[in-house]
Amino acid sequence: MHILLTKSEIPSSLVQRLSVKGHKVSLFPILIVKRLNIKIVNFKKYTSIIFTSANGVLNLPIIKDIGHLKCFCVGDHTAEVARQKGFINIYSASGNYNQLKELIFNLCERNKEKFLYVRGEFVSHDLEKDFKYNNYYVESLINYTTEVNKIIDQKLIHSIQNKEIDVIFVYSKRAADQLLKIILNFKLADSLKYCVLNCISISVINTLKKLPWKKIRIFNPGNEEVSL
Repeated sequence: MHILLTKSEIPSSLVQRLSVKGHKVSLFPILIVKRLNIKIVNFKKYTSIIFTSANGVLNLPIIKDIGHLKCFCVGDHTAEVARQKGFINIYSASGNYNQLKELIFNLCERNKEKFLYVRGEFVSHDLEKDFKYNNYYVESLINYTTEVNKIIDQKLIHSIQNKEIDVIFVYSKRAADQLLKIILNFKLADSLKYCVLNCISISVINTLKKLPWKKIRIFNPGNEEVSL
């Protein structure tokens, strides 16, 4: 199969796993990650830290005094990046926000935890609101943003037009919005009848479901090959 991955930070291990199985992998980051300038974080103020993306870990300026922190990650790839950056007490969900939230609620006592939620400017779920509603103390730290990738590979457009792309993975609602614009601008809708759409969430599906896909599925990041 010819697989299109649309995320900016794709683990090389994922590409290798797909390639070993005989798949052709193309990369088109719909959104480009940009680090924001932030103050050095005093991690001693917190008991736990939450990452819903590996980008949150990668865009921390200085990481020190973190040995005491419980580190909650949305999935295995984010957990591996956190481990490489020096976090020790790591808990990983299966790539799903709701499972991450339930994992934390089951393990952490409300009156004993001070959470730091490290995230991008644009998020699919309002974690801070959910936690405060359940009486948890949480502060958000926005350390990166995303910008639309204006460089579109014409060879990739031709591959979609020629029905050469078998599967497309979409990783966020914002990326889905931009992908929809690309499809409409280049009149690619008719070519999607032969392509499977794999989405990270229902909100992504809702953006793209009116197009004539061969099939639509939900996947967990880091386990892309399972959904093929």
